[in-house]
Amino acid sequence: MIKYIISITAKDRPGIVAGLSEAIFELGGNLEVASQTVHQSYFAMIILGAFAREIATEELSRQIRQKAGQDLHVYITPYQPGSPAVCSGQTFIVTSVGRDKPGILHTLATYLASKNINIDDLYCYVENQEFIVICQVTVPAELDVFMVQADLEAVGQEGGFTASMQHENIFVATNELRLGNIR
Repeated sequence: MIKYIISITAKDRPGIVAGLSEAIFELGGNLEVASQTVHQSYFAMIILGAFAREIATEELSRQIRQKAGQDLHVYITPYQPGSPAVCSGQTFIVTSVGRDKPGILHTLATYLASKNINIDDLYCYVENQEFIVICQVTVPAELDVFMVQADLEAVGQEGGFTASMQHENIFVATNELRLGNIR
C-alpha cells in the first residue's frame, strides 16, 4: 500500500467530507485515520489515506477538488512511517484556562516540550474573554507525574492562568459523571 497524508482547508459548507471521501474511494483508496474540525467557519481535515497504487499528488489533489470543490486548499505528502515522537508513556489530559492574552499556549507548550511531553491532540478557543486549552499528551514513563502536575500548576500561576493535568481515565470518568455517558 502507498500512503499519503492529505490536509484540506476551506470555508466550511456541507458536502466537503462526502466529496473528498468519494474522490479517495474512486481512486481505490482507504481512509486509515482522519481528524476534522470547524473553527470560526473554516473547515480543516487531515487524513492518512492508503492506496493500492502510487498516485501522483497532483492527480489526487485534482480529484479531491473535482469532487469536493475547487475552493479547497489541498496539501498532500507521501507518508513515511517513523518512530513515535516520544518514548512510551501514559496519556494525560492537560487543561488550561486564563484571561485571553498572547502567549498562553506558547508558555504551556514550551513547558511540555522541555519535558519531552508530546502533545497528541489539541483544542483551544476563546469564550467570554477566557482562553481555554484542552490537550491530550503522552508523558514519558521516566517522568514523575506528580512533579509534572505541580510544575504545570506553577507555570500557569506564573503566567496568570490555571493549568492542570489528569490521567485520561480520571478525566473521562469525571466528565462522564458530570455530563452522562457521551459515547
